[in-house]
Parts: sequence; structure tokens; C-alpha cells
Amino acid sequence: MKKFFTLVMSLLLVGLTCMVVYVVLNPDVLNLDWNDILLSSEAPKQVSTASAPPRSQGTTVQEVAPDDNPSDGLPVLQTTARASKSYSLFRQHSGLDCLKDSGSRTLYQQMLKTAYTVKVKADVDGFYPTEPSTIKNQRLTEKQIRMVVLALRNDNPQLFWVANRYSYSYHGSYTDVRLYSYISPNECNAMIKKLNAAVSQIVADLPAGLSQLDREIYIFDKIAKKTSYDDAAVSDPKLWLSHTVAGALVDGKAVCEGYSRAMQLLASYCGLNCQLVNGEGNGAAHMWNEIQIDKDWYQLDPTWIDGDILNYDYFNVTDSVIRADHKISADISSLSDEQVKSSDSEPADYNLTLPSCDAVKANYFRAKGIHIRDFNSENNNAAISAIAAAGKTRSSNIVFYIEDSMDYQQAIQQMVKASPYQLSYYIKKANQLLAGSVTIDYNSIRYAEAEKSRGLTVIPSYR
Repeated sequence: MKKFFTLVMSLLLVGLTCMVVYVVLNPDVLNLDWNDILLSSEAPKQVSTASAPPRSQGTTVQEVAPDDNPSDGLPVLQTTARASKSYSLFRQHSGLDCLKDSGSRTLYQQMLKTAYTVKVKADVDGFYPTEPSTIKNQRLTEKQIRMVVLALRNDNPQLFWVANRYSYSYHGSYTDVRLYSYISPNECNAMIKKLNAAVSQIVADLPAGLSQLDREIYIFDKIAKKTSYDDAAVSDPKLWLSHTVAGALVDGKAVCEGYSRAMQLLASYCGLNCQLVNGEGNGAAHMWNEIQIDKDWYQLDPTWIDGDILNYDYFNVTDSVIRADHKISADISSLSDEQVKSSDSEPADYNLTLPSCDAVKANYFRAKGIHIRDFNSENNNAAISAIAAAGKTRSSNIVFYIEDSMDYQQAIQQMVKASPYQLSYYIKKANQLLAGSVTIDYNSIRYAEAEKSRGLTVIPSYR
């Protein structure tokens, strides 16, 4: 009996030893990280910013308490607008493509899921935490985390509720990252339904058989008709919606970020690759787009085009043209960890890697404008016929492209500012061709110059 008891105790001791060894080697079975025990856990640290909204206030860095109620989140609708029957949906992934290490890519994919679970109770700052994302056995740097959040927000304009704010903490070798929502889950769902309805209607009205350039023009014109610039939102953080696609397409008010994200989302539904650009415009924080048309990349600033007169001076221009009054922020991959961090008064100022834009073929004036190469009879007749065609359809604008063979300012002078007032001559002759079916009032026209693009936009009045 004594031998039997000794044998049983030996087997139990061996079994217990094996169990301890297994748990040590496989801490996930108990949801433990042995580094937490051996090295002690660090206090969670919140860093609120990824890419600060252009024309917005600065960002902050602050300490936050651990989440004491991590399981009260509700799912947010993952439904989307109806896709076009004529054009394939383009799924944006340029941000994800910029993430080269496996930990960052894994975090991106996790956050794309956890963004759809939002807590019902706001934190002390009025934001609603999402479910956390955890990267095991890797401590991501703050720069890596910022790149992931920037990539996620840049690729997914439909995540309008995700604030420009996140928190992260380390637990041994683990990295936990949490996003935040501006609004509650129920408010998210209500706005998602409205956004899907707005996008579905725009996509449903899109004619079949359009070129990529004509699809881009269609999208921009829809945004311009729906949206007006929200001056108050520039300095009021409570008007966050104007920084989103929902502000532009549902509320009808936006700042540059809202315009740019609306352009990106609608472009994806029309089969176009469109990215976001952070930088400055005339010295102020600004956001705009780069868009790919027939394999070539172009700079596109929808906010600056949509002024009192719809001028296409920043519609598909080159890097050199945009840099005349825009500053493109640096590539984040070229910056040090310290350069990536931001303070309360300085918004994050960087981009993911952007394509170069040096093509001119799809420039709006060059592709759609009436070409003026001289004022001889042959060119005059072509211009008159084109104006008559525009008048017949009561076109809202008539655009001209001044070819390189002419001095731009001299051509504009002769067309609209001094004798012989060539534009008035064109309109009078076009009215003769229209024969009274419609009349263009040449005394009431308005115009806008676009010297960098060698364009002229004319807003006609009809009677």
C-alpha cells in the first residue's frame, strides 16, 4: 500500500509539473502574459491623434484610466450603399499597402473590425470607446500605431464616426489599441442608414458607359450641388460631422476633409482609385485628393473648386501646379518617431506614401474645354459652334483652354477684358446659330480665370 501511495503521488507531481510547463509555454490558454508578472505592467497611455483634421484644432496627449467596463459595447451596422450595376466597386487599400510589418498590418485588420463595436457610455471627454485591438508578442512603437490609424482612416471614409483619437497601452509584450467614436452606437446606425441612402441615390443616377474622367466629373458635380462650405466647423470641434463624408453627403455641410472623404467614397463606388492628401493651402491646414484616371495620377482639390463660381482650376492638375499654393506634408515613413508626435497646439502633419502626379491629359480644361490657339476665322468658327452646342443644352458652364502657343494673360485680355471682347463676339454668333430656341445673355455672363491650368470658366445666363 505504501508503494502504491508513493507511485500515485509521483504521478500527480509529474502531471502537475507538466501542466505548469504547458501553461508557461502557452499563456494564452489562461489569457495571461507572463511578462506582465515578471516585468510588471505599464499604465495605459492615451495618445489622441492619428492625422489631425485639416483646418482643425491641435491634438492632445493625455493619461487615461483603464477601462473598467470593457464588455458593454454594441455592434454598429456594417451595411453599405448599393453598388453600381455598371461599374465595379474599387476597394481602397493604399493605406494598408504602406504598412510593411506584420504587426501593423494585423492591427489594421483588427481595428477595421473593432471599429464596428462601440460602447454605449461615453468617457469623461464625451467620446465612445470601441472594442480594443490587441497585438500579441509585439510592442508596436507610437509611430507604428499612428501609421496604422492614419492608414485605416485614409482607406475607409465610411467610418465617419471614428474620431481622430486613439489610446494604447503595453502589457508585457502585448500592445492594446483602442479607437473612439464621436457618437453612440444607436446614433451611428441612424447616420449610417442616411449615408447609405444618399450614396445609393448618387450611384443609381450614374449613367452607364462613362469614361473614368466623366465619372469623376459626375461625382464632383454631385458633391458641389449637395455641399456648402461650413466656416463655423473650422474652429468649433463640436461640429465634427463637417469633417466627414456624412457631413458632406447627408448634412450638406463640410470643410475640406469632408469634401475630400466624400470624393474618395463616391469614387470607390464608381470604380476609381482616390486617395487623401494632408498639407496646407495658402498657409492653413488643408486636405484634398489624388485620383487615378486611366492609369495616370492627378491632384484634385474639390474644396477649392467649389467656390462662388464653380471653377475647375484644381481639377486634375500636376504636382508642380498644386505646389504653387499648396504644401504637401512629408511622407510619415521618412520621419523619426519624435517628428511624428504632435502636441496640443500642433496638429499631426504627414502623409502616407503618395503617387507622383505629372500627367496632363485628364486636366479638366485640357480635356473638356474649347481650345483657343488663336483668333483666326477657323478657330473662331470652332469656338462659336461649341458655345452654341453648350447653349442648346443650357449648360451651367462653358470652359476654355488657352493653348501654350498663346500668352495666357494676353488671350484673356482680348477675350473678356478689352477690345475686341472676343467672348462677346463668340456668344453673339452662337445665338444666331441657336435661332431663338435659347439665347445666351452676353451682358450677364460671369467668368473665372485659372491661369495655372490655362483655363477660363464662363457662367452663362440664358433667356
